Amino acid sequence: MKITTAKTGFLLSLRARGYAPATIELYRYVLDALADYLDDPEVNKIRLTDLERYFVYLRDEYKPTRKSGDSSPLSGSTLQNHWKGIRAFFAWAVDELRLKSRPDLRLKLPKNNPKLIRPLKQDEIKSLLIAAERTQEAVPSNRRPFTMRRPTADRDSAILLMLLDTGVRVGELARMTVDDVNLKTGEVIVTPFGESGRKTKGRAVFIGKSTMRVLWRYLANRGNPEPEEPLLLSRHGHPMSRNSIRLLLADMGKRAGVANVHPHRFRHTFAIEFLRNDGDVFSLQRILGHADLETVKKYLELAQADTQNAHKRASPADRWNLSRK
Repeated sequence: MKITTAKTGFLLSLRARGYAPATIELYRYVLDALADYLDDPEVNKIRLTDLERYFVYLRDEYKPTRKSGDSSPLSGSTLQNHWKGIRAFFAWAVDELRLKSRPDLRLKLPKNNPKLIRPLKQDEIKSLLIAAERTQEAVPSNRRPFTMRRPTADRDSAILLMLLDTGVRVGELARMTVDDVNLKTGEVIVTPFGESGRKTKGRAVFIGKSTMRVLWRYLANRGNPEPEEPLLLSRHGHPMSRNSIRLLLADMGKRAGVANVHPHRFRHTFAIEFLRNDGDVFSLQRILGHADLETVKKYLELAQADTQNAHKRASPADRWNLSRK
């Protein structure tokens, strides 16, 4: 059986086991890419060397075409997603296709060199909020320059503040319904998907008064939508997807003159600000929805480095030149 034929059964199995739609689409893409590179061979003819050649190609030769226009090489985390998808496929194929052996078992996990975390600065957030609120300045020949309020200003401002105030993942924000947000208490119920792709128990996070006010205005202008309706809608009334939110943020960043604006930078910013303002790592772990502390520790290290640098700048002994000469 060829990869493209087996793929249908594999994806059906994932749906039956309750995997997240995003995970299923990711694995569909992974298998389509693998089939395209190997010319859709019989699954039982695939060897370890074929898979190794494929990953060399992904790392060194493949030039992705993204909607954002970015054609930079695949990141280590993306390569690891390909690895996970291929491993899941062959684990399924052993039982369903009665494979005698798994060529993927000795396929090494690609290295992931984490990118340097760069949280957003206060002035960058303010610039993004202006970009969410106003159009770019028009300069007509016969009158003064002017801007106009954007038709999606309330929604786009709400997206920025929700991401900043809660640290939620973009997929978690896209899945929220109106009923998930309590505008009286500021409590927000976040329903994530676990590492396996299965839906997990929701967690509670909170938003501040500024975010509550902007979100209330957005929902009020929608005519007080029903509780089960999606929290975020496109201009055409469709639920906003993870990708549409990503593209929106990239566009706002471009108009605001802020480089590299993406959802996870808001998550980084929330985490570091939480720790800078006396939050503890255990509470941060719960708020971010991490299963262990390892991922949270990187934020703690950054916050502690900030404290050390601040002390160096503020040290009275150094500033007053109190050391003996």
